[in-house]
Amino acid sequence: MKKRKVAVYEGHMLSTLKSFTDAVMSIIATIMVLEIPLPKFIGTNHYDFRETSSSLIIFFVSFLVVVSYYFQFSKFFGRIKKMSGWQIFAYTIFLMLVSLFPFMTQTDNGSHPAYFTIVYVIYIIVTSRFASLIIKAAYRLNEVKINRHQARKPWDLLAMSVIAIVISSLGYSAYTGIPLLYLPIRSLVTSIVYDED
Repeated sequence: MKKRKVAVYEGHMLSTLKSFTDAVMSIIATIMVLEIPLPKFIGTNHYDFRETSSSLIIFFVSFLVVVSYYFQFSKFFGRIKKMSGWQIFAYTIFLMLVSLFPFMTQTDNGSHPAYFTIVYVIYIIVTSRFASLIIKAAYRLNEVKINRHQARKPWDLLAMSVIAIVISSLGYSAYTGIPLLYLPIRSLVTSIVYDED
């Protein structure tokens, strides 16, 4: 049996993929906003903001993560000239994973906040690691050097994730969002503010 050659895509295919990424990220951000529940009217001009406030925190975290991915991959597409068929396939799976962020905004985490926090943190970590693997593989194919800062392990992100899970497990679910906000803010600052070249 003859071994099949893996396709390598360049030029127009990469610009089409980048345009598709722009569209997907825009749609994700729009849907996340629409999924935030309105405060519930409880009578005599009083509203219950508990569900709305927890969804807003999740929205802030999710939005910042999605924007961070967007800038990370905008830089990525500017550095590469080609991608293999397997890398495009993996990137499509990554976009599918990112498309689940609006679902997280809609999820009611009031009944089991610790479980939700664990699932949410794992989801962000898995999606981020997957994105990192795609970038490294494409950089290898394009012979793009990864500097030491880009190759370092994000121990602070892991520590803040653990803190968020512990806070949520102790029953302080209202404060879980504080360490969770660190994750995307740090990632966003790293991908936008600092020059990695």
